[in-house]
Formats: sequence, structure tokens, C-alpha cells
Amino acid sequence: MNSRKSKKVRKGRGGKIFAILLSIVIFFALIIFGVVMIGRQVISSQTDNIAAKFLPSSGSSGSSGSSEGSASVTDAVSQMGSATPSAIATKLNENADVIKSQSQGMISSAKATSTGSKVTYTLESSKLNKATVGALLLASGDQVEEVADKVLDSMKKAGVAQPKLQVDLTDDKGNVIKTLNYSA
Repeated sequence: MNSRKSKKVRKGRGGKIFAILLSIVIFFALIIFGVVMIGRQVISSQTDNIAAKFLPSSGSSGSSGSSEGSASVTDAVSQMGSATPSAIATKLNENADVIKSQSQGMISSAKATSTGSKVTYTLESSKLNKATVGALLLASGDQVEEVADKVLDSMKKAGVAQPKLQVDLTDDKGNVIKTLNYSA
């Protein structure tokens, strides 16, 4: 009779251990979810700040005001109106130092070129690899796409037929890690 009691006790312990482990996994999953959501909010606000500094403004004649840095992407694009690919590339190159400093050391070089209806923006970094780029795009890819769509809309307003935006993420040796292509 003792052997039957001990079997029941073992069976109950296994269920309790499983329930405790499952509770711990769910708890950690909730914590990770919360951290990711907070990270998305921080990335979104940083994206707004960076984009507001590099989008050309149609309200001023080439000068960038101090209030531009605190504007959101939507505000900057609504003020921008229309911009040709060369105007966007020029503004990106003018603000390369700002973009590098806002990246907190992740970007070592930023250069924009324009050819016809296409803007190519090359970001160089010794700290990026395929895994980190994938993680960054997973966390904030929708914000990157939103900025790209607004830039493409700006080029459309300027009368550019089939505007294109290409963002090349390269390592310090010039090897392309990831290419992001956007077209309207």
C-alpha cells in the first residue's frame, strides 16, 4: 500500500513542477514583451528626431531652424512639400554629422547620392552585421518604411516619375550587409 501512495505523490509533484516552470516562462515572456514595446517607443522618437533634421523644408530657403530638430516625421514632411532627389541627397549630406551623432556610434559614415529619380543613401558601420541589422529592422522596420514612404511622396510632389529610394547598409570595408529598396 505504501508503493501506491508514493506513486500518487510523484505524479502530483511533476504537475506542480510543470506549472511552476510554465508560470516562470510566461512571466519572462511578459517582461521581454514589455522591454520590446518600450524599445519601439524609444526608437520611434529617435527616428522622428533624426528624420526631422534631414528632410528638406520648403518653408525656409535652405536654412535649418532650431525647432526642426524637435518636429516629428509627419510635421517635417508636411512642411517639406516637394523635393527633388538632388535636394534630398544634398540635405542628407549636409546633416551627415547629425545623423552619425544621433546613431550613438552605430554609423561611422553616411553619404547620399542622386541619379535621375533615385536617391541612394549609404550608411557605413563597423558595428553592424546581418544579425544586428535583422534585429533592428524587426524592431523598427515599420518606422523606416514610414519615413521612406514620406520621402517618396515628397519626390512625387516635385514631379519625379517613379521615384526610388535605396538605403545601403555596409560594413567598414564597403561590403553591403543589407539593401533596402523603396519605390512609389
